[in-house]
This record gives sequence, structure tokens and C-alpha cells, in this order.
Amino acid sequence: MKARGPRRLDPLLPGDPAEVGGYRLVGRVGSGGMGTVYAATGDGIRGYLAVKVVHGRHAGDEAFRRRFAAEARLLARVNSPCVARFAGADVQAERPWLATEFVPGPTLRRHVERHGRLRRGMLYALAVGCADALRAVHAVDVVHRDLNPGNVVLSPAGPKLLDFGIAHRETREDATRWLRLRRYRRAVRDLRLPDPAPEGEERLPGPRDRLGTPGWISPEQYRGGEVTAASDVFLWGALVAYAASARDPFGVAPPAELARRAVREAPDVDRLPPALEGPVAAAMAKDPGDRPSVPDLLDALLAADGAAPPAGPAGRAAAVREVLRRDWTEVAVRPPKPPRQSRFRPAAD
Repeated sequence: MKARGPRRLDPLLPGDPAEVGGYRLVGRVGSGGMGTVYAATGDGIRGYLAVKVVHGRHAGDEAFRRRFAAEARLLARVNSPCVARFAGADVQAERPWLATEFVPGPTLRRHVERHGRLRRGMLYALAVGCADALRAVHAVDVVHRDLNPGNVVLSPAGPKLLDFGIAHRETREDATRWLRLRRYRRAVRDLRLPDPAPEGEERLPGPRDRLGTPGWISPEQYRGGEVTAASDVFLWGALVAYAASARDPFGVAPPAELARRAVREAPDVDRLPPALEGPVAAAMAKDPGDRPSVPDLLDALLAADGAAPPAGPAGRAAAVREVLRRDWTEVAVRPPKPPRQSRFRPAAD
């Protein structure tokens, strides 16, 4: 399998800054409703960083700023080789920005649409890598809520989970809550991010009615029920089924029909290899209570490889790294080249 990402960055446009937070902007990666993502470089940086800069129309919205700051705090706490690494942020700048590891390569959606389904070791490594990404996300009590083929990039080092824009904290009682909160606040101060809410149960501010991507939403989300880590487990199963078949598990239809299928009908899980049939079927149970936890799911995946069960978190992490080293071997994506010389010049900061 030869995964290919963009060969060249898009040029900066008139009005784009030349520098953000001391990073020199090289070109555009993409732009959405929240902001624009640039490839940036600077002293001591090999390759690029991805710098997301909030659109000017949002910069004056205090609720939006709080949400953006919460996203930065969430990313700063997640630790997995399959999640884009947090590099820095300034959520109090005139136009807030967030920098992460630059992940070269195509999204899973783009690759499958151009080159077809994943097979053999690559499919297994994708399943293990995305499960480990969720393990890291859930370890800090975060529910991603939007795991789909457009938010997973096929990088040279493994699949990488991106976009925490609609993630939120999972609420649950924990006897160590206040000890962890003190440590968390200390880390937040070291990163120079605004402190979270005093009560410690941080949620991303803003409306909670944005569910995710149509067709990539769990049954309980469609029903208006509580969104928990089990919702991400369901989407993990849908993601692996998609990668194995090159078909969306609930097909293509208007959003209302996709909702009905997700709640009422069985997903399309054809072409899964035997080692993944059981984990995907369990993950896509309609009742969230029937789904495995991510650590149990990850252990089942690793056991299906014929290895001895990993001993604790350290053993599990080592086993994941070994799977990625052994099976994620045919992705040789190079960072995109700088844009061709443009007749436009970015605006000075």
C-alpha cells in the first residue's frame, strides 16, 4: 500500500499572517468553519508544525474562545503515538492559535476512495492504532465523539487521530479527582493556558447539539442519550468496517435515513478478516452497555495477534508500538513541498 498525501502546500493568501507565535508560516493545509490550518516552521523545528488559527469573525466571541481554550487543554493531556502531539497554543492572542505535530499523509477517507480498502497487516494496525488513540483520549476522561475516516490520517508512523473540536469531558465519580485536578492545573499553568472551571468538571463550552458527522454517530447519540466512551467504541467499529470494505457501514443517504439505519439496522461489516469480526461486532452493539471498554477491546485485538496478553498499561503500550513497527510498513509519505512562488505576499503581523 502506498499512501500519498498532498504533494505541495497551498500558497498563503492575501491577508494571511506571515508569522504566528514565533512560527513562520510556509503554506496553507486547509480551512474550515473554525479556522485555517497552516504549515509552519521555526528555529529548532525539523519539518513542519500544523498551526490552527481562528477565523477573525470568531476571535471576538468569548464563548468561542473558551471552547478553543478547552480544546487546547484536552490535546495537551493526551499521550499516544496515534494522536497528533500538542506543541503549544496562545488562546488569548488577538487571533487564538493552536500548534500540533504536522501529520503528513492522506486521511483514511481520501486514501480508500482513491486506492481501495485496507488489507492484511495494514488493516490490523489501523484497528490497533485507533483503539490506542481512544485509550489515551479516554484515559483523561475525554470522549472524542467524531471518530470517522476524515479525522484519521495515514502517517508514516501509524494512523493518527485528529480534530477534537467537538470532544468533551466524560463525567464520572473518581476518588482521586482533586489530586488529579491539582496536577492538571499545575500543568496548565506551565503551558500558560487559562485555568479550567473551578469545579474541575470542564466541558467544552457551547451548544451540545452538534452530534458529529451524519452516518458516523452512535445510536445513543441519535436517541439523545448520554454520550460516553462507549459511543467512541461504536465509531471505532464503524471505522474498521469502513477500512475493510471501502463502504460506509450504514451506506450513503440523507441524514434522517442514516439516523434510522444506525438505530434500527445492522451495519455492513462484510470483508472483515476473522481476527476482527468479533471485536467489531462487539463494538457496534446497539446498546452501549453491551460494548467492551477500550482497554478490553485493545487487549482482545492484541490477543488475536497470537501474542501473550500484555501486562498492564506499560505492556499494552509496548505491544501497540510493536504492531505499528511490524505491520505499518508500507506508508512512506513525505511532507508536502512548499507552495510554488506566489505573486501574493502574506500580510505582516
